[in-house]
Amino acid sequence: MDVTVLQENLLPRLTAAARVASAKSALPVLENVLLSAEKGVLHLTATDLETGIKTKVGAKVTTEGSITVPARLLVSIITNLPPGKITLKAQKDVLTVSAEGFSSKINGMPAADFPNLASPGKELFRIPAKEFKEAATQVSFAAAQDESRPILTGILLKLGGGVLTLAGVDGFRLGEKKITVAGEGLMAVVPARSLAEASRLVEGEVEVGMADEGQLFFRSPDFLVLSQILEGEFPEYEQIIPANFETKISFAKEDVVKAVQLASVFSDEGVTIIIFNYDPQKKVLEVSSQEAQQGEARLEIPISGEGKKGTIAFNSRYVSDALNALLEDEVQLSLNSSLDPVMLSSPKDKNYRHVIMPVRLQE
Repeated sequence: MDVTVLQENLLPRLTAAARVASAKSALPVLENVLLSAEKGVLHLTATDLETGIKTKVGAKVTTEGSITVPARLLVSIITNLPPGKITLKAQKDVLTVSAEGFSSKINGMPAADFPNLASPGKELFRIPAKEFKEAATQVSFAAAQDESRPILTGILLKLGGGVLTLAGVDGFRLGEKKITVAGEGLMAVVPARSLAEASRLVEGEVEVGMADEGQLFFRSPDFLVLSQILEGEFPEYEQIIPANFETKISFAKEDVVKAVQLASVFSDEGVTIIIFNYDPQKKVLEVSSQEAQQGEARLEIPISGEGKKGTIAFNSRYVSDALNALLEDEVQLSLNSSLDPVMLSSPKDKNYRHVIMPVRLQE
């Protein structure tokens, strides 16, 4: 392989692909990026066997060929080179990187050792990248980090009746977004990281469909992201959402964001618990911290709404995450008792809702 490419064109594509290369793996080739040159194009591929990324950059190809080299090492080298021409030459399993006044040799591995990524198959639907990015951001953080139940580390994608539903749930909270799209027939759970990577990379219009080997693909003009589909039954989360709420209060999002931040300052180490005392008749919400060794904080916020007054407690991080995911300035909090799930939503956006389980306060 012998190619010449511009540093400023190669770096962003290489950096994007390298994000999914494993930092340390039992299979060393998964720490690598696959470079393949043909017909005026340098193809870049990386995978951790859960998420795969393919992209390309225009290049002057003198000799076609391919090689795999450590992804992070190559990124570090290309990052520190100035804009301009870079030559990549592969002989046997060694890649020589050359630029003006610079030369480096990287020990690689044969391209034949790199896993074959699935090929895109049937397209199921298309969606504007802006909507896709927004939806992924609103639900991905709600997926579980703990892999004891792998299915909860994924995001549900369900398409039916011209509506795409994305949902993430970790047993304590739920984020759900609905988008109108033209298409039918999809029910899959993909790793939250795969969805996040896809949403970060795609631009313009996103094609979504099935790939070989039971995978899902997300494709835009510059990137192809392939994702494994997780096995298992996704929770029937609708069952935990109350059909009706006794109390609904509305407030300015920024007011509560600041109140939660201030109340959290006095938390002890570990989980920060914040307390909401609400009174729709008096039109006030008091946000406070649990008493800690260093002290406590109480802040009053004006609200509107209807229903009963009461007290409820939350993990402050869950509240902050939910508020940040809501895109409108006004937020509605719907609740029943201090132990029932509560819903945060925006009166102006009926397509997104976030549900949080409250924390039981000690008597």
